Amino acid sequence: MASSRTAPVIIQLIITYFIIAFVVRAIRRARKGAPPRHRPGADAARGTLHSAPRSSSPSPLSGEPSPRDGAVRREEVMFNGVRWQATFRPRRDLASGTRSLRRDVYVEEPPRCPKCGLGVVETRSWLGYTWSCPECGLRKRSSRSITDVAQALARVLH
Repeated sequence: MASSRTAPVIIQLIITYFIIAFVVRAIRRARKGAPPRHRPGADAARGTLHSAPRSSSPSPLSGEPSPRDGAVRREEVMFNGVRWQATFRPRRDLASGTRSLRRDVYVEEPPRCPKCGLGVVETRSWLGYTWSCPECGLRKRSSRSITDVAQALARVLH
């Protein structure tokens, strides 16, 4: 008699697990879409390098003016809570020998910690990926890997 009850209990546990995983994912997606809560003085206490909002849109950190159009330039871009090194190269039209308005964008991996500047380490977790800094202990969660995020950032900056 006791063995006839184990199958429904196991099925209930599995269904509960999937419901909880669905709710957690929905909460994480809703947080990504919501604007971040800003506390006055929080940036100064954390010692961040800039006061730009933490959104998923890339924001350049370097305040220097861009060099002439034909030059290769490098920028630090804040994206998903970490700093990415982006290299912009003008594209030449080989048929006519002139420079095109398009440019090639390369994003270096791994990204850098915004606090100490050291490269972050990626680990796989059951809800996605965790990026952590081995120096200061900063942790960021992402549903996509560093490689996927770097490719998406390069497409956005292109």
